[in-house]
Amino acid sequence: MRDKIQSKVAKAFNTKLADAITTFTCSKEIQSGEFDFETQTYPTVTVEQYSGRGVFSSYKRDLVKPIDYQVEDIKATVLQNEVDGVPQIDDVWLANGQFKVLNVGKDPSGSIWVCQLRKV
Repeated sequence: MRDKIQSKVAKAFNTKLADAITTFTCSKEIQSGEFDFETQTYPTVTVEQYSGRGVFSSYKRDLVKPIDYQVEDIKATVLQNEVDGVPQIDDVWLANGQFKVLNVGKDPSGSIWVCQLRKV
């Protein structure tokens, strides 16, 4: 079921929804190790990157909105198999501007991420 949903949505992204698709990238630092209070840093910092594409729309017509919803927030619907990472809260996406991820959810089939974004 998951593969069928992803293939049909990907086909729509390439054809009927092609003009509504937005690509995005995310690059974030992951700090690990024991915190050094003297230098106020972590010893290991790695950079994790992921990207994808999806439909960015508004919540204005949705009946169910996130608790911390604001009128200018954006709802991003992206295919999980096209995102080479897992979106997390506080990630910053570059897509026609900068957007901070406030909420991340997925559909019951595990094929689509639904993210609440706010312009930074």
